[in-house]
Amino acid sequence: MKMDYTNINPNEVIFALDIGTRSLKGTVGIVRDKKFVVIAESYAEHEKRAMIDGQIHDISLVSKGVEIVKNELESKLNFKLTKVAIAAAGRSLKTTNVKAEMNIEYKEIDKDIVRSLELTAVKKAEEKVNHSTEGKLYCVGYSVKNYYLNGYMITNLLSHKGDKIAAEVIATFLPRTVVDSLYAVTEKQQLEVVNLTLEPIAAMEAAIPQNLRLLNLSLVDVGAGTSDVAICSNDTINAYGMVPVAGDEVTEVIAKNFLVDFNTAEKMKKEADSKEIIEYIDVLGLENQVSKEDILKVIKPVVDKIADEIASKILYLNNGKAPNAVFLVGGGVHTLGLREMISEKLGLPLQRVAVKGREAVTDCVTEDKSIGSIGVTVLGIALVSIKKMGHDFIDIFLNGSVVSLFNSHNNTVMDVIMQAGIDPKMLIGKNGKNIKFILNDIKRVAFGSLAVNSVIKINGTPKNMDSEVSEGDNIDIEFAKDGKDAIPKVRDFIQEVYSISFYINDEIKFIEPVVFINEERAKLEDYIKDGDSVKIILPETLGEYIKYFDEENKEIKYFSDAEELSDDYKIKEGQRIYSRNAEQVDIDKAELNVEDSERDNIKENLDKENEPKNLDKKDQTEIINNLEIIVNEKRVVLKGKEKYIFIDIFDYIDFQLIIPKGKLILLINGKNAGYYDELNDGDDIKIYWE
Repeated sequence: MKMDYTNINPNEVIFALDIGTRSLKGTVGIVRDKKFVVIAESYAEHEKRAMIDGQIHDISLVSKGVEIVKNELESKLNFKLTKVAIAAAGRSLKTTNVKAEMNIEYKEIDKDIVRSLELTAVKKAEEKVNHSTEGKLYCVGYSVKNYYLNGYMITNLLSHKGDKIAAEVIATFLPRTVVDSLYAVTEKQQLEVVNLTLEPIAAMEAAIPQNLRLLNLSLVDVGAGTSDVAICSNDTINAYGMVPVAGDEVTEVIAKNFLVDFNTAEKMKKEADSKEIIEYIDVLGLENQVSKEDILKVIKPVVDKIADEIASKILYLNNGKAPNAVFLVGGGVHTLGLREMISEKLGLPLQRVAVKGREAVTDCVTEDKSIGSIGVTVLGIALVSIKKMGHDFIDIFLNGSVVSLFNSHNNTVMDVIMQAGIDPKMLIGKNGKNIKFILNDIKRVAFGSLAVNSVIKINGTPKNMDSEVSEGDNIDIEFAKDGKDAIPKVRDFIQEVYSISFYINDEIKFIEPVVFINEERAKLEDYIKDGDSVKIILPETLGEYIKYFDEENKEIKYFSDAEELSDDYKIKEGQRIYSRNAEQVDIDKAELNVEDSERDNIKENLDKENEPKNLDKKDQTEIINNLEIIVNEKRVVLKGKEKYIFIDIFDYIDFQLIIPKGKLILLINGKNAGYYDELNDGDDIKIYWE
């Protein structure tokens, strides 16, 4: 009979997922009449060996398998699955027993009080196991061994009254890496984990109901990579354990002996349980046949080893004695000879070692019982989830991300931070490093910036690390910011930008602060390091300029407005200075003295050359004329000659040529001119130093 999904509320369904070493089993159901009613199931095998001994090795590959199972279930249900219950294998399992007490001031005990007591015990167990173990461990399940009321053992605390209650629990822990890999797989499929338990706890919940736990029983979940063990007696689960050997060990032996790949060997192992002759193709491509007896001979040593380790673990957990009976579940229990060998090693009659199938799970209603013992654990995962109703953890939002904590009713912001894997040091900032140095023989310090400490808010209200948190709280943390280390520059220690610009021979020059760091010339933009000795000099005089900026030209003489400057002369902003070496100054003076000698000779010779031939003195006088020109915007009249050249102008104007003040510019009507260029009436003349 096919289940009708049309009237099912998606919020009521429970999705249980068993992520095994070889396969994945997904079951979706609802609670009706205190039973888990299965409405859809899916089964898939990993494409490759993505898990070994119950530990996920390839998250992406396992996630792909989960996606296949999830998609098949969603296609049957016609709605999306968003929440899931999962279980972890007992690999690297650690267990601890603790007892926790609470004072309740003589009031009626309700479910919340019992829940608080249990989780207080779990919190105590968590502190105990993490104190004695390197690395963070994660609680994946617990069972209450005994309750106490005012010091007396009691089966059920509900509705009683008393002053003091206590609970003794056995809590199980796994390394965070095991748990985190499971969460990584589910997160990739956008599935929120509402309950996480341990596979032996889940198998025990399904295969051995509460009314049978008065007896001393052992449950063994034989998977592909691990065999998980649980022990119960006196109505409680007393112990959990795991051995890292299971069905894969048998498969590997078949693969090696018959030269087949792992998947073919797995198929041969399963067929040997129901067939007398098994056909297979080896890695050479040859078709072969092998009898069931031959396979049994090959696998017997490893099956004996597995049975021995399982039996030893049962005896260890059950205080050295065999239990009344052993229940076997999981895909590996059908391995040839395993049941018989466990019976032999424990000294139990064979009928006391029984394989449990789905038909034995009395708290579940399922139509498909064909998968037998393989499908027991996934039903147990669902039953544990129903029992806990997802309240093993409270969900806190830390900066927008969900962090799950045990609901011990006294969790703080610090617990949330630790659970999220955040280093508490991120809440306390450090001031930036200071730099100590010497500036102009005075000790100085450049201070690093101050740290900004963290700001913690719960639901928008400022709090601190010790503030308690509750289900659904929103914690916003602005993490501390360290101050920046001091990185002083030389420029930072000059109060004003000091610079003088001036000209030497029409080329702009600058006088800036002079810097020495550890007696080596440095720049204003250089950084000062711890312990440096810094000198800053502010030059002003011509001598200081020569010393620090133009030391190669010590023999040069400097002039301003025809006056020679001394070393202690203070240079002014924008001043024009001209430099000549001493020898050149003497040469220039000699050359420029043509004003009184050579120039007169030049003019005299020119006059003779221009003198008309065969003319008497009277005729010469008649052709002498005056010439009117403009010189530097002033009217000048040249007299007494027939022709005039540029050099004649200097007889009529006051212009010093002896000491150069730059480049001499001679212009006639805006064009460059020479000393011997002829002048004409009305010419516009410019003479100046550039």
